[in-house]
Amino acid sequence: MPKYGDKTAKELDIYLKNYQPEQGKTRTGLVAPAKDMFRNYNTMKEMKLKESDSFFHCKANYEATKRGGVYGASVANIIDVGKEMKDIFINKYPLKDSVRDYRANLRGQRGALQGKTLEKTCPTHHTKYK
Repeated sequence: MPKYGDKTAKELDIYLKNYQPEQGKTRTGLVAPAKDMFRNYNTMKEMKLKESDSFFHCKANYEATKRGGVYGASVANIIDVGKEMKDIFINKYPLKDSVRDYRANLRGQRGALQGKTLEKTCPTHHTKYK
């Protein structure tokens, strides 16, 4: 019986195989990266896959940065900081969870800025984010 991490990775691999970047009406500016962030959050919630959080952090930051460059990364960072502050101080999640999320965020941003593909930047298995 495969572990849930393996099952999640397989589901995310299928998701990536069918993945088409969201274009939308707004392709640049500050609004588009924010939409990328919230769309990825909603997709993660809809898919209900255990241990997919790091992948979606990475993917959201990748997309926001790819679309908006430095501005996209800045918008993503502002949203990420707000989310992590909520997780730490209101939801009382462990600090190590926020550190893992932050690392995944940076991984996505760096991959986009370096011109890497989403698949090369954001692994689907949660153990690749330690």
